Amino acid sequence: MRPYYTDPYTVEFDATVRQSLKWNGATAVLLDNSYFYPTSGGQEHDTGKIGNSTVVDVVEDDENVLHIVSEDPDSSTVHCKIDWDRRFRNMQQHTGQHILSAAFENLLDIQTVSSRLGESIGTIDLSRAPTEKELSEAVAAANKVVEENRPVNIHFADKSDISRFRLRKPPKVEGTVRIVEVKDFDFSPCGGTHCTHTSEVGVILTGTIEKVKGALTRIEFTCGRRATDYYYGLLNSSIEISRLVSAPVADIPSAVIKLSEQLHEKEKQLKVLLRKLADAVYHKIVPVVDQTSEKLPVINMDDDVTDAEELRFVASTASRELKKSFLFYRTEGENCQMVVNLVVDEKKAADIVDHLRKSFGVKGGGRNGFYSLILNSFELPGVIENIKGALSND
Repeated sequence: MRPYYTDPYTVEFDATVRQSLKWNGATAVLLDNSYFYPTSGGQEHDTGKIGNSTVVDVVEDDENVLHIVSEDPDSSTVHCKIDWDRRFRNMQQHTGQHILSAAFENLLDIQTVSSRLGESIGTIDLSRAPTEKELSEAVAAANKVVEENRPVNIHFADKSDISRFRLRKPPKVEGTVRIVEVKDFDFSPCGGTHCTHTSEVGVILTGTIEKVKGALTRIEFTCGRRATDYYYGLLNSSIEISRLVSAPVADIPSAVIKLSEQLHEKEKQLKVLLRKLADAVYHKIVPVVDQTSEKLPVINMDDDVTDAEELRFVASTASRELKKSFLFYRTEGENCQMVVNLVVDEKKAADIVDHLRKSFGVKGGGRNGFYSLILNSFELPGVIENIKGALSND
């Protein structure tokens, strides 16, 4: 039996190195006795020190616990120290998850199908989506259990006496099963590290909710020290947003709605201006494109548009009016934005652009002969000649 099953609070101990080996290219150490917890059951592994070596991961290999270390220990007899802050955060998160899952099931008959504890934020996948009122009730009930400082007991049961426990979920292991009990609230088979009293969890907070895997609903949660970190992270973000939108934290939603409305109005005004720009540029370039006998008039738009969006806007306007091929482009350093209108069979147009992609590294796409493309500026002459050649064979 692993020591942390019954004693998750021992974080310093002495041990003997039984073996040093390679594990997926990393150095691994096998000890004769270890309180280090390996990643399993959705819970993250412990970290810490084994002698002079830093423990960066802990994994299970059959019945053994392998400690992935930064280097081989400098002695066969080692003093080991587990990172208590990480261990305790994992204990808070894991015990909190049991309490939260039990609250959903006991109050609302909503089962936890799966869970993940994570480095900072945990998740539980529920059998159905709770309403806002149900979520509030479940979280309140879970935190009430935390506040009541109920004992968290550990039991071991084999097949013959496991039926005396009202398990929230069936065990995943054969033989002796370790059962974590939250007094008068939950019995769950589990191999993780847990608090001995619910008050150590501190607090249980929930976060975002999303649909996953069909009918399942995933809810984020965080507990204890991680919940405190989560709160201050949100608070600091809120204060920064408050500064940016010039509104008190409590008024951020209404301020953001107002900014969104203003942005929408600005976008409408921009579209009007773009239409005017397109009209002005259109009347400037139409005679050039319309009167030339070239199969592919090429127009440098550097002086007429300021970005790729304006280039596409003007070109799309021209393509609706001019029933002939043309190429508009603008350059920005080594990059070239190009819009080409090909008045040819649609398959031929697609073949021309596919050839440009393969031969010149052109990127982008389009349809019905109208393509918005990006390329290196030095490739532009070759691209133009290539298109002209293809059109001359039409």
